[in-house]
Amino acid sequence: MNYITQIKAFWLLHQKHDFNATDAALYFYLLEVCNSTNWVNPFKRNNAKVLADLHLSRATFFRSRSKLKKAGLLTFGPKNGTANVTYKLTDLEAMYRDRNQPDTAVKGSGSDTGVDPGFVAGSVTLNKNNKPKPKQVVVISCEQAFAFYVETMNNRMLKDRFGLDNNAMLAHFKTFYNSKIDLGDLNGKTIEQIARNFYYWLPIHLAAGQKQKEKNCAKKEKTVSPGFEQPQRGFAVAMKFADVKMREDLS
Repeated sequence: MNYITQIKAFWLLHQKHDFNATDAALYFYLLEVCNSTNWVNPFKRNNAKVLADLHLSRATFFRSRSKLKKAGLLTFGPKNGTANVTYKLTDLEAMYRDRNQPDTAVKGSGSDTGVDPGFVAGSVTLNKNNKPKPKQVVVISCEQAFAFYVETMNNRMLKDRFGLDNNAMLAHFKTFYNSKIDLGDLNGKTIEQIARNFYYWLPIHLAAGQKQKEKNCAKKEKTVSPGFEQPQRGFAVAMKFADVKMREDLS
C-alpha cells in the first residue's frame, strides 16, 4: 500500500460517507500502525491501547470503527478470544486510480499536461514559449491537511515545545494555509508536503510574532517622555479626589 494514496482515497470516500473527526482520527491512527510495521496487513491492535491513545469512549470507538468497516476501508475481528483485535486495511490504490484519472492533454494543445492524479487542472495559462500550460489548483482543504498533520510526530513535538493546545495549533495552521494559498505556494503539493512545510513555518512565525511584540512594547515606552505623568483613570483618579469636600459641606 501507498501511504499518500490511502489518505487521498479516504478523502474521496469522505464525500460519500461524511466521516466525522473521530472517524478520520481512528482511520489515520490504524493506517500509521500498519505503516509502522512496514505494511504488515492484517495486523493486531489492543482495544484498550486504541482507546487510551485516542482518548475515546468505548461507544464512540465502536461506532466509528463500524462506520469505517461499512465504508469498506477495513475489516476487523477478534482472534481466539484474545484482547487483541485483528485489523485488515483495504488497499485503496485501484479505487483511487479509477476515480482520479488525469487529463492526458489540454484541449487544442496536443501535449501531455503531466497533471498529478491527486490534483485537478485549473485555468490554462501560457508558458515562455506561448504554449498552453495547465495551472494546477489546490484540492486538499485546510481541514484535510490539518487532520493529517495532527496525527504526525511533528505535531506532538511542536505542541510540547511551544505549549500549544489543539485549538491554538489549528489557528496557526489556518494562518499558514491561507497565507500559502494567497501566494500560490500550495499548488501541486501533496498533503505530506503541506504538513512538513507547516512544521518548519510555525517556529519562524512564532519567533517573528514575539519579536514584533517586543518591538511594539519598546516603542510604547519611548512615547512616554521623562517626567511626564500619564493621565490616571478609574479607581486611581477616585483615590486622588477622595479628600475633596462637596459644595454643601463648605462653610
